[in-house]
Amino acid sequence: MQRLFALRWIVAAALVVVFAMTTLGYFSLRDNLSDLSSTKRQGAIWEANQLEFELLRFSNSLAMFIAEDPDTTADNVRFRFDILWSRQAAPASDIRDSPEWSRAAEAEAVEQFGTLLREVDNMVVTLQDGDTETAKYLHTAFREFFLPLHEFTILVKEKQAEIDLEAREEIWRLSQFSAMFGSIIAFVSLLLAALFYIDARSHRRISSENIRLFEESQAAYKAKVEFLSTVSHELRTPLTSIKGVLGLFVGGALGPLSDKALEMSQIAYRSSSKLEALINDIMDSAKLERKGWNLKVKDFDLAQLAETAAESHQIYRIGRLIRIVNKAGGEIQMQADPIRIEQVISNLLSNAIKFSDDKTNVILTVDRTDTEALITVQDFGSGIPKSFKSRIFEEFTQADSSDTRSAGGTGLGLSIAKHIVEWHGGTISFESTEGLGTTFTITLPLRSSVSPLGETE
Repeated sequence: MQRLFALRWIVAAALVVVFAMTTLGYFSLRDNLSDLSSTKRQGAIWEANQLEFELLRFSNSLAMFIAEDPDTTADNVRFRFDILWSRQAAPASDIRDSPEWSRAAEAEAVEQFGTLLREVDNMVVTLQDGDTETAKYLHTAFREFFLPLHEFTILVKEKQAEIDLEAREEIWRLSQFSAMFGSIIAFVSLLLAALFYIDARSHRRISSENIRLFEESQAAYKAKVEFLSTVSHELRTPLTSIKGVLGLFVGGALGPLSDKALEMSQIAYRSSSKLEALINDIMDSAKLERKGWNLKVKDFDLAQLAETAAESHQIYRIGRLIRIVNKAGGEIQMQADPIRIEQVISNLLSNAIKFSDDKTNVILTVDRTDTEALITVQDFGSGIPKSFKSRIFEEFTQADSSDTRSAGGTGLGLSIAKHIVEWHGGTISFESTEGLGTTFTITLPLRSSVSPLGETE
């Protein structure tokens, strides 16, 4: 065991030495590659091509101007001339600085082209619409440089090919050096890895699993943030405008409509209200996760609030009857956030209506004791399957999650309702029998223990 331990350290020391040597070689390789990068002149071909291309575009602009094309004005010609000037300023400047350039036949043509640009600069600047004679002169003068500039581009490509060949040969020599030291490091590393394999196997597995879980959580969080941002900015804003316009049609603010048009407008308005509620559920779920709700606690009449919630759903679901039972027989004054309590009642009513058979009633009951308010919502629908009861308050879950389910929604309503009730210090429970229906029961303290910022006092 001691010999194995000593061998490990000897191999580790050898690895360090080889690694140090390889590091020195790496810095030498990096310097050489840096020198190669500075000599590759990768922009030369692009500059030459752009000069030739812009000459063609300028000539085409002159031709269209001469043909009195209504879309081609003197300003268009000057615009193309300015771009041509910028391309000529330093075409393949690296190539032109080389000793071979001064001896190249194309050098004279490129210099003459620059001289022509300077000579006609004032002529182009003063060009007026309809001055076709000047345009013809310019077109003839520049057309003579088509072939010389094309040959210049070929020259640049040939020179670039020579430089690339030299670079590849140098990189090949450097790669041989790298391969040699890489092979030494690989051999020593494999030997050391074999010695430490048993000890490191468990650690690698745990580290890999942690990295995978971290990356998955980061990806999930990013996807969620992007999704909520899309809902907030790309859906909510235009939906508000659509609903507002439909409201004007339904309310008659834009003039009388035919019976059929009014009916269709009402259907569209109800559908936009439903979509708005779904978006609000998603945004509320995000607020809950960030603990970002600020409850606005004040006194209100629960009985009146229940009637308001029922009326809104009665309009939304034509053909369904919501029966309200006030066992207290009068006002039920309590202290809570009325907007959120109405949201709870609305979510329960919406669920009851969605999962009830046509033409069946939904019963909304409100009552009170000395210290608590009681709310029950009872439907006579299909009920909740036993296998789903334990997950009824989870986010994004529905009893029927298949692609062919008859009821829509995000599966957030009950989750949001549970959070709201619990934030008010209350409880929510349910009883359900498959085929007979479901009853949800909510208890809330009459005097809230929640501060206006949503924190328990």
